Amino acid sequence: MTEEEESGYIEILVECPFCAAYVPDDFECLKCGYEIFESVEEDSTKYVCSSCGIDVDLDQEKCSNCGTLFE
Repeated sequence: MTEEEESGYIEILVECPFCAAYVPDDFECLKCGYEIFESVEEDSTKYVCSSCGIDVDLDQEKCSNCGTLFE
């Protein structure tokens, strides 16, 4: 890894069933405070780069937008 390459991870976000914001799966929506206890459907989950926030595939090794390497 060169000095310019940053390491990060793929963050899993879920859609709040109350306000429809995509938030980390923390059991509570950061936008509206709704408690997210029920299991989340596959189509209401998205994966984003921890550095730039762009949508990525779960099996990607590197962000196509900012170059972050996923661990």
